[in-house]
Amino acid sequence: MKQAHDPATQPCGAFPLHNTPPVADFVDSGPALGTPVTPVPAPPSVGSLRATAILLLGYAILITGNGLLGTLISLRLIQQQAPSIVVGVVQSAYYVGFMLGAVYGGSLIGRVGHHRAFVTFAAASACCALGYAVWDADAVWVALRFITGFCLVGIFTVVESWLHQVASNAQRGRVFSAYLITNYLGVGIGQFLIGLADPAGFELFSAVAALFTASLIPVALAGTAPGPIAAHDTHAGASCGARLARGLSGLQTIYRWAPLGVVACLAAGLLNSAFYTMQPVFMRRVGYSVPDVSHFMGFALLAALVPQWPVARLADLFDRRKVLLCLAALAGSLSVALSMLRDGVLIEAFGYLYVAVAFSMYGVVTSYVNDCVPADERIAVSAGLLLIFSLGASGGPTLASAMMAIAGPAGLYLFTALVMGLLALLTLRDLRTKTPARRVADAH
Repeated sequence: MKQAHDPATQPCGAFPLHNTPPVADFVDSGPALGTPVTPVPAPPSVGSLRATAILLLGYAILITGNGLLGTLISLRLIQQQAPSIVVGVVQSAYYVGFMLGAVYGGSLIGRVGHHRAFVTFAAASACCALGYAVWDADAVWVALRFITGFCLVGIFTVVESWLHQVASNAQRGRVFSAYLITNYLGVGIGQFLIGLADPAGFELFSAVAALFTASLIPVALAGTAPGPIAAHDTHAGASCGARLARGLSGLQTIYRWAPLGVVACLAAGLLNSAFYTMQPVFMRRVGYSVPDVSHFMGFALLAALVPQWPVARLADLFDRRKVLLCLAALAGSLSVALSMLRDGVLIEAFGYLYVAVAFSMYGVVTSYVNDCVPADERIAVSAGLLLIFSLGASGGPTLASAMMAIAGPAGLYLFTALVMGLLALLTLRDLRTKTPARRVADAH
């Protein structure tokens, strides 16, 4: 049932959609968690919203290419008879670069702005895509995946920091779900492109490079840059050590205001990366053809679109931790079932359900965390969330592939069942033992 509308008793993530108290109601209330230290900025202009829409269009094109690339690499390595652990290590390099990009990428965005940073990262990613077709050595692919991950997290930081700036707390879940819908739609479409050519050739890598390059067109044509980045979040001329410390400050902020968010975001990274990179390996090992893998991956990621809006709506209405608990328990149950199934139809049906549930978590987690932190910390927190997510994601492929080496293809879902079981237990413990944090209010 709905939470009471008394702000003093609201759990973090359960603030009502209406009658939101002004920031002043919280400023002098003491050091309670979730109390903002500065007023919330004024709503963005129409021009800024238009620039945001154009930015998302470029992002949609780019993420289509990235979705194609991730599955293509796994399939190419399988065709070369690479062991599962090699696939896991190569794919983990992407998320290691992703993690370091979350720390260092923000300084570039601060120096050159959102649009130029997007262009820089996308162009570098296009060069890497062509590199896979030129060099066919595992070590080179590890390096290329690392660079691609670094660039992609820079793009994610550009997009996510802006979306959180324009969203109010009551709208945050739905705004972020729109971003995730764009993400899953693009990645899902990218899977279907695998059938256009043989993964053993160069054509698909060229298609990835073309998509990365095409994403620059709408961004370059945008007339108005997204909102500015606060000076305290950049300090482009600082030393590497100072930039690392500032990059980690977002993680520290999350741990201070919403410690459950650290664990949940880490788990989301483990699950997402394990599925993206090792699900094609799982399917090939149990007898699926390359076209079958392409179709399943495409439809599965499109299936992730279905619950995004309903789950976001529930997370806006109720305590987000309760929504997270339900998602973790359901994803864990589906993982156990998938580890035991052998029938192709049931594997696909349960696989679609698993993706729909598991991939709804990140939006709930980010909304929960951003509810709990002061408004002027949200750009740093966006980078911190990506840092935590990529820390988990960097281990997902390697850990899942190690489990598959021990238990066979079923090891993938034994791994995800373990992760979801632990998250469900920790979320339940948090609900039972922690005093609900007061939620940061937006000024209206």
